[in-house]
Amino acid sequence: MRLPHPRLPLTLPPMLCLLAAMAFTPATANETEATLPVFTLEQVAEHHSPDDCWMAIHGKVYDLTPYVPNHPGPAGMMLVWCGQESTEAWETKSYGEPHSSLAARLLQRYLIGTLEETD
Repeated sequence: MRLPHPRLPLTLPPMLCLLAAMAFTPATANETEATLPVFTLEQVAEHHSPDDCWMAIHGKVYDLTPYVPNHPGPAGMMLVWCGQESTEAWETKSYGEPHSSLAARLLQRYLIGTLEETD
């Protein structure tokens, strides 16, 4: 299976697509996080479908809508977490193991904001 690369006008095998996407991740992601919008959990909850999938993970908000069809696991595995605080799912992807460092770098492409802190 070959996937279109999200930022380049060509098609790459899945692993190369992942590696190329990571190469285009901004090195200054931490610097730009300070300027990202802040979302409430209620706002995240409004995006709970395969066509509009946001997740809050470790206090950050990600729009994973474009990634849903490319998720390597069963679609339902990811979709049940759309619109939710999903840190638990991220950290226990399979048999209690967290997602890989490669997946963590890819996740940064979908960062859209931070989650409002609650008491």
